[in-house]
Amino acid sequence: MKVTFVAWFRKNVSVVSSLAATVLIILVFQAMNPAFLSYNGLRALIYAMSYFLIVACGLTFVIMMGSFDFSVVSLLKLSALFCVVFMDRYGLLVIPLAISLTTAFGFLNGLLVAKFHVPSFMATLGVSIVVEGIVLYFSKGKLFLTYNEAFRALAIKEIFGLPAIFYWAMGIWVLSVFLALYTPFGRKTYAVGSNLVAAELSGVNIVFHRTLVFTLSGLYAGVAGVLYMAQLGGGSVQLGSDLSVPLFASIVAGGTALTGGVGGPHRTLLGVIIITWTQTGLQMMAIGRDIQMVIFGIVAIILAAATVDRKKIRMVK
Repeated sequence: MKVTFVAWFRKNVSVVSSLAATVLIILVFQAMNPAFLSYNGLRALIYAMSYFLIVACGLTFVIMMGSFDFSVVSLLKLSALFCVVFMDRYGLLVIPLAISLTTAFGFLNGLLVAKFHVPSFMATLGVSIVVEGIVLYFSKGKLFLTYNEAFRALAIKEIFGLPAIFYWAMGIWVLSVFLALYTPFGRKTYAVGSNLVAAELSGVNIVFHRTLVFTLSGLYAGVAGVLYMAQLGGGSVQLGSDLSVPLFASIVAGGTALTGGVGGPHRTLLGVIIITWTQTGLQMMAIGRDIQMVIFGIVAIILAAATVDRKKIRMVK
C-alpha cells in the first residue's frame, strides 16, 4: 500500500502541488484580507481569471506540442482594440472580423513553424512585433471607449449572480479539456510534444497538425480579446502589456511542462487560479505592479524548473 501511494504521488505530484498551492493562496489572502472571498471579492477574482483562462487554454495546446507562442498577448490586444476602434463603423460585425484576423495570424504562425521550420519562439516573436505595429497604426496610440450595451453584455451581464464572461470561459475550458483528452486532435498533440519523429512515423501529419494548433491558439486569443474589451469597455495600446509572464507562469503552475507532451488544459485551470488570484490578492493589498512582476518572474522560473521533462534533456545531451 505504501509503495502504491508513493507511485501515485510521484505520478500526480504536479496536480497535488497545484491543489495545495491553490488552497494555500486562498487561506493566506483570506486571512490577510477578509474581503478576499466576499461577493465583490469573488466577482473581482472571476473577472481577473475568465479572459485569462481562455487565452491560456489556447497557449496550453501549443506548449503541449513542445512549442512556444509569444504572439498570443499581441493577438489578444489586436482583437480587443479592433473591436473598440471599429465598433461605431461596423457594429457587432467587428466581433467575427476581429476573431478571423487573429485566427489568420495564428495560421501564419503555424505555417512559419511547421512548413518553413522557423523556431517557434522566433516566428511568434516576429509575428507579435508585426501585430503590435498594426495595432499602433490603426489605434494611433489613443484611448478608445465603447458604450455599445449589446457588446458589453457579452462579458458583464449577470447570469445567476455571475458575469457572462465566466460562463464563456468555463465553456471554452470544458471544450478544450474534451479536445485534449477525448479526441484524436488531443492525442496527436501529446504525441507531437512527446516525440516529433515517433509521431510522424505513426502517421501524424506533422505540418498540418502543428499549423492547426497554432491556428487554434490564435482563435482563442481573439475570443479572449473580444471578451476582455467587453469587460473593460475601453483601452489603448498599453492593454495587456504585462500579461506574458503571468500567462506562461499559469500554464506551468498547472503542470504543463515547457518541454511538451505533459499536462493539458484540465490542469491549466488550477494554474490560472493560482496566478490570477495571487495577482488580484496583491492588488487588493495595494502591492505595486513592480513587486507583482518580480514575484511572477521568480514564480515562472521556479515552476519552469519544476515541471521540465528531464528525460528529454538527458536525451538531447
